Amino acid sequence: MERIKHLLDLQEVMSQAKRLEDEKQKIPLEAADLKKLFEEKEAEFLAADKEFQALKTQRMEKEREIEEERDKVEKAKSKLMSIKTNKEYYAMLKEIDGTRRSNTTREDELLSLLAKYEESEKLLAERKAELDDVAGKYRERMTEITARMGSFDADIENILARKGEIAAKLDKGLVSRFETIFERREGVAIASAVNCSCTACNMNISPQLFNLLQREEKIHTCPNCNRIIYFEMPVDEEAG
Repeated sequence: MERIKHLLDLQEVMSQAKRLEDEKQKIPLEAADLKKLFEEKEAEFLAADKEFQALKTQRMEKEREIEEERDKVEKAKSKLMSIKTNKEYYAMLKEIDGTRRSNTTREDELLSLLAKYEESEKLLAERKAELDDVAGKYRERMTEITARMGSFDADIENILARKGEIAAKLDKGLVSRFETIFERREGVAIASAVNCSCTACNMNISPQLFNLLQREEKIHTCPNCNRIIYFEMPVDEEAG
């Protein structure tokens, strides 16, 4: 029967399309590990950058404080010449000395801060290099994946065009019914019946139905699995 042949062809192209779609869905998973590594390196870089920026702000603040205190000392020293009493003079000297001692403490703090700053700057550079390396590999992999996805799309489009050509030779209702069975029965919508048995579900069918299949007058379905079935002569009989 011509319709059976078209349905078998339809099952073949739909199976091909399904296989390609399944393979296409797996492709992004190939980059999952690399994406995870990229996200980890990005998080490490952002954490290092945050710490670096905080130390940079602290350094600038400390340098500003030191500069302001130095200005105070210089202004205080310039006032010494205009002071007329010893009491005021020694009070000003004491103030200058206190300011210098405070600044000495600030300068020691700045030196400690600079050491941390340089260490943080070095770590940030390392994290940046690691991130750039992984990002480059990730972009390369994604470019490859995009190309492969495009190739799959082209192949699927060609197969679907072939499917349309085959479906045009069949009744729309039959095609719709066939597609429903295909989805529900794991990609097998049509199967042969041999020796009163459906080869898809391996269940027996009635002799009466088997006889009807041999006449090839209309489309029949398996009463057990609801797939479309057709008569196929056993291999030994066919050889005989």
